[in-house]
Amino acid sequence: MTSLLLVPAKGQESALRQKIAGLSLAQRLYHHAKRAGLSQTAFIVSEEEGLSTYEETRDCLLTDFARLRDKGFERCIVCNPTHLPDIHCLKWLLKVEIKDHEVLELPGVFVFSPSDNGFELKKAFENDGYNKLLDFLHTFLTRRQAICGQGQVFDVSGPERIRKVERVLFRSLIKDTEGFMSRFVERRISLAISKRLVNTSITPNQVTLVSILIGLVGAWFISLGRGLWQVTGAVLFLVHSIVDGCDGEIARIKFQESRLGGILDFWGDNIVHAAVFTAIGIEWWRRTGSLLPLFLSSTAVMGTFLCALMIYLSTMREKKAPGPLYTSVSTSSNRAGIVKIADFLSRRDFIYLVVILAWYQHLDWFLMASAIGTIVFLAMLIWIKAKD
Repeated sequence: MTSLLLVPAKGQESALRQKIAGLSLAQRLYHHAKRAGLSQTAFIVSEEEGLSTYEETRDCLLTDFARLRDKGFERCIVCNPTHLPDIHCLKWLLKVEIKDHEVLELPGVFVFSPSDNGFELKKAFENDGYNKLLDFLHTFLTRRQAICGQGQVFDVSGPERIRKVERVLFRSLIKDTEGFMSRFVERRISLAISKRLVNTSITPNQVTLVSILIGLVGAWFISLGRGLWQVTGAVLFLVHSIVDGCDGEIARIKFQESRLGGILDFWGDNIVHAAVFTAIGIEWWRRTGSLLPLFLSSTAVMGTFLCALMIYLSTMREKKAPGPLYTSVSTSSNRAGIVKIADFLSRRDFIYLVVILAWYQHLDWFLMASAIGTIVFLAMLIWIKAKD
């Protein structure tokens, strides 16, 4: 279906410049429409100055009707320049049934099937184009008020309303698959950090590199000895995990996800985990002179990278859709019990155990459990791959 998101903003360009979680309203509308699957987005403006600097929306800015490409739209979604329909709402509007000679209306958005684009859509290029077009359609189309079946339309007409929208957008970043501590502790801290970073020029990949560096410094502290050294290292390992959540949050809320970012995040985590296993083994070996800790750390490191390689080859290598690169150990839609267990074990709640054991000077217990656990996890992945 050829579809158009039309935003009549002539004389209301300042509304499109409003910042919402690091992006202008124009940028966010553009990305929402693109993710929802709309064919084209058009912002009707009287002048492009101040808006053309947004690279993504430059080709969407229209000052006269003649520049509206592709006149054969089967569906037109018209959005008030002070409202923001989310991706789910736009997807619903693309699929909802519209009868002949009918305009479907939601607060701040309406949708209809144009029969003659030149006759109808030209009204959107006037001042107050949203209301002008809607009033014009009321003269020959049947009105139908509706409630959005999926998602919602946000009113972003003022600072207080924008803050409420931002809270909703950030809350939506919390994934259902996260572990208990990650969901209720780490995310609260990482989201507070991300809210401050989204309005800066800091990129998700830069945040990933910082988190990796923090994790490696933590591993180095762990290798120096028991007591304060290992507690400091374990706390830095936890900080790494918290900061590591920020890169994905910033990428998703600013639509900056990339394959490079997903790969950097995934392998960076595994490098930090391997460094921590190595550090625990080195400290234990230095203290006792036994070769057992070196064997255990080597086993844990080998198991970590083999598991990571299995997950990458099974679920990440061929993935091209936008969004997080790693979401599960299996691509199957059938979430069998072993897949759920493996997904649970792949989460990072174990980091809190590292902090506790470092405090009680028993990170050797964690290394022994990790050496066995990574091999068991690898066997689970092999079983899941065989079943898939």
